[in-house]
Amino acid sequence: MVSDFPACRGMKKIKKKKPTSHALPAFLIGWTHGEAPPPGYLAAWFDQRYGGPLQIRFLSGNGHHHFEALHTNWKAQVQMALSIEIVEQWRGRLQWEHRHLAQLIAPPQTQADRQDDVLHLARIARGLTLLMEGTTYDVATGVYRNPSDWNDRNLDVFQIHDHVQVEQHEQSQHMRMWLHTRGLTKFGLDEIETFQSIGLSGRESEAMLYEVAHQLMAQGKNPKIGEHISFSGEGLQVEVVRHRTDPLYGIPLAFREVRIT
Repeated sequence: MVSDFPACRGMKKIKKKKPTSHALPAFLIGWTHGEAPPPGYLAAWFDQRYGGPLQIRFLSGNGHHHFEALHTNWKAQVQMALSIEIVEQWRGRLQWEHRHLAQLIAPPQTQADRQDDVLHLARIARGLTLLMEGTTYDVATGVYRNPSDWNDRNLDVFQIHDHVQVEQHEQSQHMRMWLHTRGLTKFGLDEIETFQSIGLSGRESEAMLYEVAHQLMAQGKNPKIGEHISFSGEGLQVEVVRHRTDPLYGIPLAFREVRIT
């Protein structure tokens, strides 16, 4: 079709912007009774529990429902007032009866070692859960925690089992067990997986996945296909043999398969 505007021929074609993709929150916190406490309550709890100081920086001029909770170099973005659409979407997905919902967002992944960042996020999630007598949902691991569960996790130091889980699924059609991590996405990494025959104990494979996951968190980068990773200090190694995505949990998760060599 010939343009009715010849003068426009020398102009560059304007490309349509792609919709902005929004990262999943690190934690969701649901509660039923009362309004969310002011951020000062969270800061006071944090200072008493972890020594502080926790600084609050408001990100909106419309009240105290959107803020950053900062401690040293770590920060967590907190949104206490979400749209009805987002609340209903998560309530349906999680089958929650909570009327209110807050979310914690991880900061941009700039540094290699994110263990302290994730630990800080978990501490903020714990504080909000206790203050509101609600329930926390760890989006990456799929784990729910009530106030009593958080009391059992002091979070004084980083423990990988507080932030990463290893799950097992029987794949009868392939006559094998699928073992994989959940939680490495919080650290900006792909999850790792391995397979073994049905009927074998998964303890060794589970321990291996935890150890390899800890090494990858410290390195802060995904391993390449063909790369070898040592573990257990006994000359044992795994090889990264494949990269794929799987929508098992309702969202496409990236996995890197490792095999003991």
